[in-house]
Amino acid sequence: MASSKVSQQELNQAVTLHEKMVKGITGGMRLVLSFKIAERMNMRGRNLSEAELVGAYLCESDFGGAKLSRANLFGADLSGCDLHEADLTKADMRGAQLKRANLERANLTGADIRDGFIIVRDKDGNFSYHNNQRQGAVITDAKFNHADLTNAKMSRVFGPRTDLTGCILRGAVLREADLSNSDLSGVVLTGADLTNANLSNCILHGATLSGALLENTNLDGADLTASNFGTKDLARVDTSKAVLPVNIDSLEKSIQQIFIDHLEWLKTEGRNGAQADFERVNLANLNAPGVNLSAGRLGLSILRDAKLTGGYFQMADFSSAFMSNCDLVSAKLQGSKLDKATLTGAKLRDADLSPMPVDTMSQRNWNTRLREANLTGADLRGANLHKADLAAAVFRRADLRNANLKDAILLDCDFTGADLRGAELSGADTRGTTGLDSAL
Repeated sequence: MASSKVSQQELNQAVTLHEKMVKGITGGMRLVLSFKIAERMNMRGRNLSEAELVGAYLCESDFGGAKLSRANLFGADLSGCDLHEADLTKADMRGAQLKRANLERANLTGADIRDGFIIVRDKDGNFSYHNNQRQGAVITDAKFNHADLTNAKMSRVFGPRTDLTGCILRGAVLREADLSNSDLSGVVLTGADLTNANLSNCILHGATLSGALLENTNLDGADLTASNFGTKDLARVDTSKAVLPVNIDSLEKSIQQIFIDHLEWLKTEGRNGAQADFERVNLANLNAPGVNLSAGRLGLSILRDAKLTGGYFQMADFSSAFMSNCDLVSAKLQGSKLDKATLTGAKLRDADLSPMPVDTMSQRNWNTRLREANLTGADLRGANLHKADLAAAVFRRADLRNANLKDAILLDCDFTGADLRGAELSGADTRGTTGLDSAL
């Protein structure tokens, strides 16, 4: 089946007519690119909702921020396409090729990305697969980080080296999907169907598995440290070969004794006592307001729903910790490290995350870090984030009213739906941010 090639000029004219149709303007016409060649085209920000793109060859094209809701992309070749922040809600992407595609922060709610095959008849009446797509949908080397795939259907389509960090897969159908060796840090899998899926050797730091269907799911070698799940969630799956968080009851000393020894270690500058080490420990629901764990080790710990109001955590390490709904109101966090921490719904009102002075003579400071942290829905009203390194952090729907972000590093941060009224942003590096203008 021969395919005709479309020029950028022809495409621009066709898209303009399509956008008229979408708006209900007289003279509009639906975009039909089925089986056409339209590679390396620029469709950034255009409205292609409900367009017919069946079997189209669209490789290396730019769809950044485009609207493709309910578009028919059945069997389309989207290899190398830029689809970041595109709207693909309820799009039909069965059999689509997504090798090396960039779908960062794209909205694929309700999209269908299962296998699909296009069979065509040649001039001699013989049937064959269009573009030789015998393998069905292919997602390899693609970027889905922080994309929304709520209720999407994707059974078995994922290939190796696909980036799914921070992806929302709430209610998604992933039956028999092979996600082995993937980095699933921060992935939301609430209510997802992972029956017979392969999650072996996956990194699931900060992932939410509550309510997921995990019957016969392969978790061999999977790192579930600092992930969110309940005992019932893992009832029908073998976790004997998985890496699980350390239970607080299995520690050599009581938690109160660890607190006491840590205070002695701080007072004597390490000569006596012992540094608190809660790495990979499950501290969910910990009730310790005002606790002093400055310079403590809490990387990959679980602090979900912990009450740490007014606590002292200067120079503490919370890297990749799961801290959803953690109460850190008025906490002292100067110079702390919270890279890749999950702080969804956390209470950080009036918290101090400003630099920690480490050498008064040279005026050298240690800046607080929250690189790639997830602060979706967090309360940061009045928080002091002066000079904090927040590169690539997610602040979706966060409350940042009257926060101090002066001289902060905000490179590639996502402020979609956030509230920044009254926030101080002078001197902040805001390059690559999303949703910042509407948040102010």
